[in-house]
Order: sequence, then structure tokens, then C-alpha cells
Amino acid sequence: MMKQIPYIQRTPDELDLTVLLGKAINFFRHYGKLIAAVALVGLLAGILRFWYSPNIYSSSLVVQPTLLSDPEQMEVINSWGALLKKKELPALAHQLNIDANLLKKLSAISVEELQKSYSPGNYTAISITALVKDTSILIPLQKGLLYGLDNSAYVKEKLAAKRNTFTTLIQTTQQEIDRLYKWQSTVETSMQPGNNSSGRIIVNVSEISSQIIALQEKNLLFKENLSFNTAVHVLQNFFIPSRPEYPILLKQLLIGLSGGLMLGGVLAFYLHLRKKLKP
Repeated sequence: MMKQIPYIQRTPDELDLTVLLGKAINFFRHYGKLIAAVALVGLLAGILRFWYSPNIYSSSLVVQPTLLSDPEQMEVINSWGALLKKKELPALAHQLNIDANLLKKLSAISVEELQKSYSPGNYTAISITALVKDTSILIPLQKGLLYGLDNSAYVKEKLAAKRNTFTTLIQTTQQEIDRLYKWQSTVETSMQPGNNSSGRIIVNVSEISSQIIALQEKNLLFKENLSFNTAVHVLQNFFIPSRPEYPILLKQLLIGLSGGLMLGGVLAFYLHLRKKLKP
């Protein structure tokens, strides 16, 4: 008697998966070399792109606005970035008071608020990031940015008004200090042995000295405010980076490889479809 082999019935899903897997294996058997060759070309393209792409360096300038709010100051800087994207280099160079040829080595400008607080008078800080092709332009670029922030029409008027106010306060305070010094000298001169009002005068001299010290502190504060009378305070200068931010070799290789695989797959599918439709 012949041994009967039990029949195992497969579900349609299992049958479909087996068929699809077989077709996929057959597809890659015929076109795998083509896909691999195109992927290799993509990989080489990534290497060439990395090799011939200019190095881009990134550096940040951190400033604290003193007149405008953070959003207002950021809008001004964003307008400069827009001019740079449009290649309006002469206009941007005029606003920053720098050579337009330097801006050819500047790839992009972006700005970011470090702390979000919109309370009046609560000045926070913003970070200005520059992407440059040559790090030697960072120092003149910083001077240009600070010039642009200090020299808009509105800011110049505000700074001039504050400068006049502090100058007047310094002069008035100094005059009052000089007057108190003269008064103190007169009182001390009148303090002779046997003077019946010496006790009262000693108290007055002490009060005069305290007033002079208080006024001198105010005068020093006014002079400090006058010396720092700018639209922004620099908290961190541009640093000179030693390594480029872009291009990144691994990223370029991955982009080239993925692009080659995709192109190879599309090409292989096109050849396979044309073969199927061929009479």
C-alpha cells in the first residue's frame, strides 16, 4: 500500500505572501546589480558634493537690547537676513556700514530669543547666528551689526535724548557736589576753639559729608549709564570656530546613498514594467 501524504491547505494570505516574496526575490535577482550600481554612483556623488562644497562656519553673537523690545529688535535683524537672501548686498552694506564684498562671504543670518519675556523694561537677550564662508569676516561683521542696531533713525534720536539727559544730570550733580564742598570748607573754617556753636556745626559737617557721598554715588551711576548708552549690550562676542558646521561627510554620504537607492529602484521598476508590457 502507498503511504498517503496529508494535504495541508494554505490560507489565501499565506499563499499571497509566498508569491510576493518569490516575486521580490526574483526581481532583486534580475535587477539587484543595477540598483547597487546606481546606489554606488549616488554614494560617489555624495563624496564629490562633500569635497567641492565650501566650508560653512557658524558663530553666535549674544546681545541684550536696551531700547527696543526683543521682538522689535529681532524683526530688524530678520529684515537684514531677508536682504541677504535677496542678494541686496549694497543695501545691507549701507545699513551695516561695511564693505559689500565682505557680505559675499556671509551665507545667512538668523536670530533667536534666549528668554521669552515681554514685560515692559524687562530686557532679556537675543542670539544672532551667522553662517560664514570665511571666519576672518566675523570681527568686522560684529562691528557692522552693532552699528546697524545703534544707527536707525528712531534709535539715534532716543540715544541722543538719553545722552543729553545723563550729561545734564552729571553737570547738575557735580555743581551740587562742588557747592557742598565749599559749604563744608566754610563750616570747618569757622570751627575754632571757644566757638559756642561748635556742637551744632559738627552735626552739620557730618550731614554734609553724607550728602556729598550720596551725590558722588549718583554721579558715578550717571557716568556709567552715559558710557553704556547703546541700543544693545554685548554679552558674548562672535567666537572664531575651528571646525566647519557644514558640510558633514556622513550626512552627504547618507543623502547620496539614499538618493542612489531610490533612483536605482525607480529605474529597475521601469525596466521590469517595460519588459512585462512588451508584446
